[in-house]
Amino acid sequence: AKSGQFCIWRFPGHRHWWLANPFSLSAEPDGRTLRLTAKAVGKGSAGLRTLRHGTRVFVEGPYGAFTSLHRTRPGVLLIAGGVGVTPIRALLQEHVPGDFVVLYRVRDEREAVLLNELRQLVAARRGRLHLLTGRTGQGARPFEPGALHQLVPDIVARDVYVCGPPAMTAAVLNGLRRLNVPNGQVHAEKFGLA
Repeated sequence: AKSGQFCIWRFPGHRHWWLANPFSLSAEPDGRTLRLTAKAVGKGSAGLRTLRHGTRVFVEGPYGAFTSLHRTRPGVLLIAGGVGVTPIRALLQEHVPGDFVVLYRVRDEREAVLLNELRQLVAARRGRLHLLTGRTGQGARPFEPGALHQLVPDIVARDVYVCGPPAMTAAVLNGLRRLNVPNGQVHAEKFGLA
């Protein structure tokens, strides 16, 4: 498994054990453990809170090409929305040298999953983190071309990794396209909530 990938998880003993849940790895795999972080929104993810330590897990995968193997530039921009921060956090932990910026979009700071870990990883690797708060469709639009360029002036020279809700991801991809960021430098993970 590589940072940025996802697996299909089933939890025997869990009330909805037959549900297959695609969750991204939220930490760099170390060869012994795989870490996932989930937002409780559906039958599958909401029930994870009731699992006991030591519960058997069926894991299928890993899947996905949202990894640093596709990196083409020394500079990297990591863009996360909500719980889409999980593969971004794993990529950041694995991050090889180079200049990087993290943009993390949430409604408000209280909803920022893994924020303290992100801050620690960014500080340790001397990167930059911008926490972008606000409700979608209200106020500033951080993924408009002008806003992206203001936050990351050399955005066209970077690889860009994007993971978040479908509407946010579409807005980011549109902004990147309008800024003429080459397609080969854009890596997007599309996900749905389980």
